[in-house]
Amino acid sequence: MYEQCPLKYKLCYRDKIKRDVEGVEAFLGTRVHDTLKKCYNDVRLTKVNALDELLSYYDNIWQQNWHNSIIITKKDLTQGHYKALGEKMLETYYKRYAPFDSDITISTEMRVTFSLDDDRYRLMGYIDRLSRAGGDVYQIHDYKTSAYLPSQQDADSDRQLGLYHVGIQKKWPDITHIRLVWHYLAFGEELVSSRSEEAISKLLEDTIRTIDEIEVTDEFNPRESGLCDWCKYPDLCPLRKHFIKVEALPLNEYINEPGVVLVNKYAQLKEEASEINEEIDKVKEAILDYARREGVEVIKGSDRKVRVKFDEKLRFTGKTEDERKQLDDAIKQAGKWMEVSQLDTTLLTRVIENSLWSEELINQVLKYGRIEETSAIYLSKLKDEEK
Repeated sequence: MYEQCPLKYKLCYRDKIKRDVEGVEAFLGTRVHDTLKKCYNDVRLTKVNALDELLSYYDNIWQQNWHNSIIITKKDLTQGHYKALGEKMLETYYKRYAPFDSDITISTEMRVTFSLDDDRYRLMGYIDRLSRAGGDVYQIHDYKTSAYLPSQQDADSDRQLGLYHVGIQKKWPDITHIRLVWHYLAFGEELVSSRSEEAISKLLEDTIRTIDEIEVTDEFNPRESGLCDWCKYPDLCPLRKHFIKVEALPLNEYINEPGVVLVNKYAQLKEEASEINEEIDKVKEAILDYARREGVEVIKGSDRKVRVKFDEKLRFTGKTEDERKQLDDAIKQAGKWMEVSQLDTTLLTRVIENSLWSEELINQVLKYGRIEETSAIYLSKLKDEEK
């Protein structure tokens, strides 16, 4: 959550602001997980449920747990659509894996607690299902009900199941062969991955670094993404709170709300300025053509005049052009690089903000920097769902 949106992390985990709302996608995922948990728990007791039995269980827990605070963001879909989607996921999974005897289930919804190095970095998680597939191969299963199917590369770099791998090995050090299995139920697809010792070491290092960053930061800025429509805190987010403020207003109050008035006026002026600038460019080009044609450098108007100057300017290849490297190399080899080089402070700022250099070097460079407040206004059209 911190990586997706630092502000959402702060509101949820630092400020501990509770919201009695739930997205229908999360509700669907919980009901499907509960049904598969029952499926494998019963198999452990030698009972293999028929598909109809599992779907009946799913229907019952859906009805028992549905509440009015569940949010359906996609306005063209209903509760029925999502319920039917869960049924389809379960049916597809059942037909692929029944009678569920390809492995032995050790636990479902298994709680794991472990430390990354010492007792300072302690984590807790819940494994959907842990199984033994034969011999000394153990499998960590994770059920996904999302509408997104990741790549194999995404699976190989996934943090969640990689950390579960760490948790299982700390709990049972003798287990050495672990497979990570994701079941993407909406697609009937299974992704499988494993972790080398080197990959685990890097995962621990990266995770500890992220934890350290979270603990010392005092800036939790919002980060806009496709996940914003499912956020529980739009009224506390500077990127969304004005939407919440005005969307419930009657039309006459909405069009007179100060923020709405200012944006509408700004948009109008920008459009007018764009048209004026376009016309100015056309007139400037016409003036240049006239000056070339008539052989003049000063053109008289009613109460103004314009001076036209034609000149030639030496231009070299830009940073992104093909021959730039050869140009740079030629100057460096001649020992003249420092005479023409200049620090790119924009690029330097990007390097510092993204921690691309060592902490020691960054701290040294920061001695020559200062924080200045900047401002900018960006105008864009509202999406259909935002209108």
